[in-house]
Amino acid sequence: MRELPGTRIAGYGALVRHDLRMNGMKIRSLLEGDAEAWWRIRLEALESEPLAFGKAAEEHRITPVETIAQRFRDVAEGNFHLGAFDGDALVGVATFIRETGLKERHKGRIYGVYVSAAYRGLDVGRGLLHELLERTKRDASLEQILLSVGSEQGAAKGLYSSFGFQVYGTEPRALKVGSTYVDEDHMILRLGELI
Repeated sequence: MRELPGTRIAGYGALVRHDLRMNGMKIRSLLEGDAEAWWRIRLEALESEPLAFGKAAEEHRITPVETIAQRFRDVAEGNFHLGAFDGDALVGVATFIRETGLKERHKGRIYGVYVSAAYRGLDVGRGLLHELLERTKRDASLEQILLSVGSEQGAAKGLYSSFGFQVYGTEPRALKVGSTYVDEDHMILRLGELI
């Protein structure tokens, strides 16, 4: 797959290669029928990058595909699961969940961003994040987006920073994988501060 052309997206201060429809790539909301593909790519993520996610592969393996289908079927307003597809193959995912409490409804969180190893460096993650942010900024009541990322996950942190996310704190030993501890940086994007 060749390098995709980029354009500067107003408000993000980042070069975004957003036209992933070229070469058969597309980004769309995941539907009930995508549950099995999501289950497989999530397992791939947890097995290949155990230090990057809070859930263990062992926990995921016991989650039935029907549970995922139900999650996609019953998605609450303001929440969505995105998938990047190369033809019919799901090669990247990202999830946005809006807070529901009256005092927290002004914010949402990004979870589970992952791109299969063969598609890294092709701006699939950038395309997923761009689409996610485009959807969230349609809601004027949403003021900020939060995420957590392993402190040592340089590529992921660089991607988030390129969209304007800033570290506001670090949780030492947020995860423990075997005898290895993972610190997590908490990042924020204040939507009202976008140009």
